[in-house]
Amino acid sequence: MQDEEALKNSPDAQFRFCMSEDGMKLGVNRYFPPNGGLEPSVALLKAQVAACGVRLPVDEEAAKRIVDAVLAGDEFRGIPLVRGIPPREPREAVLAALGDLQFPVFPEDRFLRYRPAATAANGESIDGRTIRPNGSFSPKAVKVEAGENVDWDPSAGAYYSRVWGMAKIRDGVVSVIPAARITDDEVEVVGTIHHRDFRGEPITVERIEKELRDMGVLITVDLEALAAKLNQARDMNMPLPNQILVKGAHPVPGRDGWLESLVATRDETGTEDASGRLDFRDRGAYPMVVTGQIIGRLHPPTAGEGGIDIYGKTIPASAGRELKIVLGENVLLQNDGKTYASKAQGVAVLERNTLSVTQCLIVNGNVDLNSGNVKVEHGSIKVLGSIQAGFSVSAPKHVLVEGSIESATVYAGGLVEVKGGILMPDGGEIVCDGRVVANFAVNARIRAGHDVVIANEIQNSSIRTDGRLIALSGKGTVLGGEVVARKGIEINELGSELGVATSVGIIVEDAEDDDLREERIRVTQSIKKIDATLGTEPPETLLARTPEAKRPALIEVIKHREALVRRRDALSDKINSRVIRHQRELEGLTIRVKKMVHPGAMIGFCNVRKKVEKRLEATLFYWDAEKRDILGR
Repeated sequence: MQDEEALKNSPDAQFRFCMSEDGMKLGVNRYFPPNGGLEPSVALLKAQVAACGVRLPVDEEAAKRIVDAVLAGDEFRGIPLVRGIPPREPREAVLAALGDLQFPVFPEDRFLRYRPAATAANGESIDGRTIRPNGSFSPKAVKVEAGENVDWDPSAGAYYSRVWGMAKIRDGVVSVIPAARITDDEVEVVGTIHHRDFRGEPITVERIEKELRDMGVLITVDLEALAAKLNQARDMNMPLPNQILVKGAHPVPGRDGWLESLVATRDETGTEDASGRLDFRDRGAYPMVVTGQIIGRLHPPTAGEGGIDIYGKTIPASAGRELKIVLGENVLLQNDGKTYASKAQGVAVLERNTLSVTQCLIVNGNVDLNSGNVKVEHGSIKVLGSIQAGFSVSAPKHVLVEGSIESATVYAGGLVEVKGGILMPDGGEIVCDGRVVANFAVNARIRAGHDVVIANEIQNSSIRTDGRLIALSGKGTVLGGEVVARKGIEINELGSELGVATSVGIIVEDAEDDDLREERIRVTQSIKKIDATLGTEPPETLLARTPEAKRPALIEVIKHREALVRRRDALSDKINSRVIRHQRELEGLTIRVKKMVHPGAMIGFCNVRKKVEKRLEATLFYWDAEKRDILGR
């Protein structure tokens, strides 16, 4: 590359250079000492490289090594002084997990390596030639950034965690979700327990305790409990979420002042049936109190007990509030200022801090699982909501319902009044000795001792009343089902244009009539059995042909038959007299339809029934005793 004679005769120290065959490395292969000129140095070496036309930078460290070797008389060949620029091959971005990220990472753990994409670039040889890369594709751009609890380590080309938690990569953001959190009240640290970390190393109680301390926990950590949880996670080979890692103590508030009931109470959980199952609906009757009975004692509030948070700070407790009892009806406060007595018979009720002894039990809201079945042994019941399906209400006086009765059972010794309607698609029944008053009735079953008054529709219902059935104030429609009254029916409309089977009738007979008929049938059957055995000949004839030893027994049978015949005749007389009386009762009883009777409706008076064949305007149906027929006008 350089003229050797010129180099030898140069006053300054001289270096002769050689280049590799591929033009990518330049080194020194000969050295010529100075002839009174400049001694060898890095600056001199760099100047001579530039004088050769090399544009690429000299490796300063390599130059120093060569100069030092020359001065020391050591070998200097083989040290690259200048390197060419190799071409850059294109490559895709690489994002590689450094472990199993289904397991947690810890602070300072490098858990994700990232190498960005690189585009292709030409290289350059020492002698200035362009060197092209082998690949030519354009890599896809991948943007990755550090999110919550994550930092980037450029020296390692990796992301590392600032906390103990689970690494997540979503939408190009690398984050770590903490494995533990402090509850809002700062009394507990709750987290997920894994038995190993992302590198496969076991997680120990010491590692978890360190993290808890780094979170600021100052109270004692139950290491044995943590160890047990770690063993469980290891044995099950699965994480344990929502575990309490450390726990302080919640404050215990003081108890509010309270009224101790001194009256036997219902079973609030239900009663056990014959099969041993617990019936949550049946909780027994509301117990009654009598005049002068002690019914309650007031207790003062208590102070609370303080707690402690995870930082060791005391959490104060609130004291209980004083209860102020208002005297309601029929309640007397004793001289001690805390004992209450009843001034009358009834049901003891505490409602909105008012203590009363009432003749009418008030049920605030619905009769449902919260209240259970409602039964009183004295007085009435008023339900401010509805009686829901499957429940029952029973009172010796009245039952008043502000809402509806829905497939429930109701018994009252007096009135049943329903502001809403009666809906019984899934069974249920109303039985009362007084009146039933409701807005409407659908699929209802009603048995009443007095009038049944329904304002609007009566649909697909079975109603039997010893009084009247009245449906006049609203629509007053009877559609489907069967309605039977003892003292008359007054409605607006009967049946429908679609011909839905609808039956209304008046029956003056009662259970005693049926009992008499059934007894007469039994007596008649007994007489027939005796006749089938002995025959129908006169007693004298039967005795004459019977051996003398058997005659006493035969005489007893004959006497029994004669008694049965007398009983049968007496029953027939009684039945006939009742029939005559019932016929007189029918006089003046009517079925009055004020607006419309649709074809297909069935009208009945006792055992006589007649189907309406054509549409009738406002019609009064009655029983004609002479014609023994149902007529209308």
